[in-house]
Amino acid sequence: MSLFVLPPELLEAILARVASRASLASLARVCQQLRPVVERILYQSVYLRNHDGKKFAYALDCLPARAEYVQELLVHYHYVDVPDEEDYYPCYAESLAPTISRLVNLRSLVVKGLEYDAEREEDDEYLGGYERVIEETKKWNDIFAQSAVPGSQILQSLTKCQLIMDDLSRSEPPWNFRLRGTVMIHPYLKDLTLVGANVSTLEDSLMASARSTSLEKLSLFGCDAAPSAIRDLLSLPRALKHFIYKGAPWTHRPYNLMGDRQKCIDVVKVQADSLLTLDMDFYPGNWENPALDFRDFRSLEQLTVDPSALRGNGKFDPKDNNEVCLWESPELECQLPSSIKRLVFFEYHEHSTPDLYTLPLVYNWISRGSLPNLEIITVESAKSSEDTILNSLFGDSSGRSVFQAFQEVGVQLRVRHVPDSTEAGYRLFDCDRCGVCWRIRGIHFF
Repeated sequence: MSLFVLPPELLEAILARVASRASLASLARVCQQLRPVVERILYQSVYLRNHDGKKFAYALDCLPARAEYVQELLVHYHYVDVPDEEDYYPCYAESLAPTISRLVNLRSLVVKGLEYDAEREEDDEYLGGYERVIEETKKWNDIFAQSAVPGSQILQSLTKCQLIMDDLSRSEPPWNFRLRGTVMIHPYLKDLTLVGANVSTLEDSLMASARSTSLEKLSLFGCDAAPSAIRDLLSLPRALKHFIYKGAPWTHRPYNLMGDRQKCIDVVKVQADSLLTLDMDFYPGNWENPALDFRDFRSLEQLTVDPSALRGNGKFDPKDNNEVCLWESPELECQLPSSIKRLVFFEYHEHSTPDLYTLPLVYNWISRGSLPNLEIITVESAKSSEDTILNSLFGDSSGRSVFQAFQEVGVQLRVRHVPDSTEAGYRLFDCDRCGVCWRIRGIHFF
């Protein structure tokens, strides 16, 4: 049977099994009858490196139907050392905005951008080439602002977006999210990830869209964010379900320092009614902090924190108080919501001996009926084995292990091996320049 008489859906399913994109591209060139079907497969996921954006835009100009095929766009721009910088640069991901606006079926947008431009004689004395960056970001803001207009056809299929808008360097300030802030008012976006950004308060015009978007998951990795900025971001979704704020700012020169930890929790309360999972990292700032209060998060099912966040540290840590017994003292009040089903503990500065002092405290709360829905506690460790943690003595006179103690109250205690915080982190691509680690080795913020 000839391929050409098969139904288009079956033909596309067969060709989609071809693993090599190069082979498919060759097939499209030599067989005009198969070209529309092959291109529909090839253009579903488009990957652009430096300056490929012009070729991509030209391909869409030649055959506008190609724009309808694109469901995933990945942009991977980096600075490269070239002798003819004035001819090679600028190379801004934001310049793709007019092309991106044509992708009516785009579902996922992943951008590793670049803000670099060669020095030019006409540059502003103070802004230099950054003046052009600001102009390019206006194109980006325009398409996301247009997407929020009722009846707009721009990016109406987009549900996932991940952004690093400049090369990440620990010796440089982070990239400016405020210049691209209109992504926050996209009406149908479900999942947004920002990596290595400086997140400051949003434009007043965007705040008029409070509680208007469909965003369900917001992740900030290695970002430099003030509590007021987090409050602004969280004010826009109707019902955010998952929030991750993880990793110290990926720079030696952060704009914001971690102050009162409870303030960071309090600004998240704007979404307290809907949040199901919360992963909060408190990088070093104040060394003495009281235990954090999460009780207002009445729908919360999973919490991921450093174990000391539930106890307090410095002078507030009850483990150093000889008059308090972690596993039975009634004055150690539970500040977790009763809805919690899963707790995950991860030490960002893990010592040779794991911090297990929070476990008897949680046991105390379980025994008093404060955590009726708790099912699983997971201890994440880079240095200690599963046996070392599970078989650690609980601390009372019974001689039982922590595993046995929790087993008796119906809670599973698990251990998960993870990389050290100076090695663990988040990457957009399989590229050592496209991500951050949770901590910068040897750097502490005060």
